[in-house]
Amino acid sequence: MDRPATAVTTHTSRAWVLIGLLGMLCVASSSGLKPWEAAIAGAFLPADLAADVAAAHLVVQRISPYGPAIRPVHVAITGLPLAATLPYFPHPPFSLLIGFPLAFISFQEASILWFGVTIALVFALAVLLHRVGGEGGRVGQLGVGPLFLLLLAWPPVLYNLEKGQWSVLLAVLLALTWRAVTLGDFRTGAVWAAVAASVKVFPVMLGAFFLLRSVRAAGWFVITGIILVAVPMAWIGLDLLPAFLRESSLNVPYWDSFPLVMFSVHGAITRALVGGQWAQPFVYAPALARVLEGTLVSGLVGAALWTTVQARLQRVDYSQTLLVWMVLLPILNPLSMGHNGVLLALPLVVTAHMLNAAGQQWHRWAWVVALMLVSIPNQTVWYFAAPPATPLGGLFAALPTCGALLLYGVTVSLAFSTEQTPLRRSSEGSVKIGASLDPTTDSRRLIRS
Repeated sequence: MDRPATAVTTHTSRAWVLIGLLGMLCVASSSGLKPWEAAIAGAFLPADLAADVAAAHLVVQRISPYGPAIRPVHVAITGLPLAATLPYFPHPPFSLLIGFPLAFISFQEASILWFGVTIALVFALAVLLHRVGGEGGRVGQLGVGPLFLLLLAWPPVLYNLEKGQWSVLLAVLLALTWRAVTLGDFRTGAVWAAVAASVKVFPVMLGAFFLLRSVRAAGWFVITGIILVAVPMAWIGLDLLPAFLRESSLNVPYWDSFPLVMFSVHGAITRALVGGQWAQPFVYAPALARVLEGTLVSGLVGAALWTTVQARLQRVDYSQTLLVWMVLLPILNPLSMGHNGVLLALPLVVTAHMLNAAGQQWHRWAWVVALMLVSIPNQTVWYFAAPPATPLGGLFAALPTCGALLLYGVTVSLAFSTEQTPLRRSSEGSVKIGASLDPTTDSRRLIRS
């Protein structure tokens, strides 16, 4: 039986939100203008996009980009020496279709085009974040324009612009996933999640959420993923997927101690207890690292699974459960670099709206600290942890991971809060959090089977 909805108390004070936003801007300014200068430079020579453009040139010729063939093409389109190119190409097969048009223009044109596309995606993300709050949310009251400007000042977004990365696209896809689920459309949510997992593999974890929700939703997730992988395989060959998996398995140990792997539990533990070419450990203890990481990951995944089971028992809102999984995504990605922090934009905004209507004071100040920690620029991390990073430098590089873990704790705690935060759909389709409900109506009744 559904738990009766509780009354919603709206907290009029905005001090904690303002302190959080000001703290974010102060932390974001810790490297001066360097993040903005690097972002603007990304319109002309984005280091990571070059590999995608090189892959596109190979795909047009029906040649697999997973292997040594990509590096000479990388050199040809950028003029960089071979040693300056990326050693592995770990992007999944469906991403090859997204980058396909880039093969028909020059690298300079592709860079400017993707820079513009990323800016447009940031605006789309601002629109989606604004609709989270509808008319009643604190952050939503900022309007799309101020949200857009705040995102452009946020280091994870600037890192995407600097490197030509795809995480803003991923954040938009995940925001569409969450929005569909809050509106009760699990089929559409599963499709959006599968597209996200086809762009970058690690959102495949959301399959567990949809499987526990219903076999039908999980079926849509799996079928969509299979179709999106099958199309590039039909063009290039059936060995495309095994080659991608092989390339990815080589890519992880190459980069996992890199200081800019800032949002990953695996990266933080590897730097501290294993080390590598990029970092010096406190002590070399790989067995301890495996045990510690396994225990922590088991606890984090266990908490997410438990909230999903409780949602199935109608004790927790599915939208809040999905939020828990979304915070978990960058944390469990073994190579979650600074640009992956943009995936936390939706959880941060949704959690802020929830805390405006419910939650305890410690939740709000934990949110403030989490926002500040996940806003540390990659330039600041590099200053303190330039390779080979000292043990303390490696610890500093883990601060964004700590911020993400703190946000995760807040979302899990809120999901089980006795002061539940109802979510409902407005007549305009926006999702309102903390809005007034009829006392006989439970928000979980909005989630249709």
